[in-house]
Amino acid sequence: MAGLTKFLPTYRNIWILSFPLIFASISETIVVITDAIFLSHYGMQELAAIGMADTIYGVSLFLILGFVDGIQITIGRRAGEEQHKQIGKVLNQGLYLLAILSTLMVLFILFIMPIITEKLFLSKEIYTAVDAYLKIAIFGLFFHAFNLALSAFYVGISRTKVFIGATLILAITNISLDYLLIFGNYGFAEMGIEGAAIASLSAEVAVSLFLIIDILRRNYVQIYGLFLFEKFNFTIIKTLTLLSTPVSMEVLIQSIRWFVFFLIIEQLGEEPLATATIIFSCYALLQIPIEAFAETVCSMASNLLGQKGEKKIGLLVLKTIKLGYLAIVPMLVAALFFPQYVLAIFSPDEIIIESATATLMVIVLATILAVPANIIASTVAGTGDTVATLLIELVVSVSILGYAYYAALVAGFSLESIWFAEVIGWSICLLLSWIWLRSALWKRINI
Repeated sequence: MAGLTKFLPTYRNIWILSFPLIFASISETIVVITDAIFLSHYGMQELAAIGMADTIYGVSLFLILGFVDGIQITIGRRAGEEQHKQIGKVLNQGLYLLAILSTLMVLFILFIMPIITEKLFLSKEIYTAVDAYLKIAIFGLFFHAFNLALSAFYVGISRTKVFIGATLILAITNISLDYLLIFGNYGFAEMGIEGAAIASLSAEVAVSLFLIIDILRRNYVQIYGLFLFEKFNFTIIKTLTLLSTPVSMEVLIQSIRWFVFFLIIEQLGEEPLATATIIFSCYALLQIPIEAFAETVCSMASNLLGQKGEKKIGLLVLKTIKLGYLAIVPMLVAALFFPQYVLAIFSPDEIIIESATATLMVIVLATILAVPANIIASTVAGTGDTVATLLIELVVSVSILGYAYYAALVAGFSLESIWFAEVIGWSICLLLSWIWLRSALWKRINI
């Protein structure tokens, strides 16, 4: 078992790793999607609020996601080198850091963010609903961070099948509790958006328990030396910090970008904001397979470099892009030819469905560009050149928000024209990532 962590970039291996990761990516978006679906049947105000709440929760994840990527890249490199005890040391030290970061972000969301949002939101009702959701859901950040760290471990050692079960646990828990608590079914109190928050928190707890049981059952504690209460290892912490800080800044920029994007749309009224929430849910669904393949290519590029196999990286990228397109074709066909049926999954409101149909076509175009753009950008991250990916994200975000601000608040363009910002963003990301990967400047990085 301990000698099986090297990766070969065949179609079969890429798919075997990526297919469970599609489920893992579902787990990262399923809470957002199911909350939006249930709340769309509860009230437009709640539907509009959950979109804003999710973007704020995304902001709270920026440091955590950055360090998780650093953990995953480092574990992937050690797996390629077959240094199995070092894998455990990286995870253990990473968990220390994530516990500290989670505590800081929970305090920020509870005590600082309400002051900010009260001044930014035009609607007092939206502010109250967002605050009610976050006061409960934010405590799931501790479990979410723990789950992401364990996910990085599983991806790094090329053992991703566990994500299928974890996703089913998360989905069943969240959907069941949404149904019971939002509407007050089967004798439960009707809690509205607060019920969605409790469901989200409970789902993260359930996944944590599932992953711990799997690790114990497979004897990973002994094989890799997991969950040992070691002293702070400042060499590992320094490596993780150098890798993760640019990624954290990248995630922060991306999270703020979505928050500002939704804030721009919020200035247009409740109905456009509710429509944008539905479109965002569809967009998140389309991005699930792409994110899975991107995560695979990030970790496996690092694994190949650990094997001294940098010449295979180009082949890895090409094969992953092909598989990425194959995976999203069915969803793109459904969105193109049956848009009203797709949108009806997320909202029963015919006005919202009608206003969102044209925007969905824009999102389809953005998704087509996202396949190579996301995969190549993630390959750059897998080389360890996270500073480059930060600079690319900065250029992309400035371009997106600059266009969106002009389109919405200056030119008064339609909602689908505002969402064209995503097409612009992925085009820029694709161009810059391809140039950087071809330049081989990433070879200066040593992990």
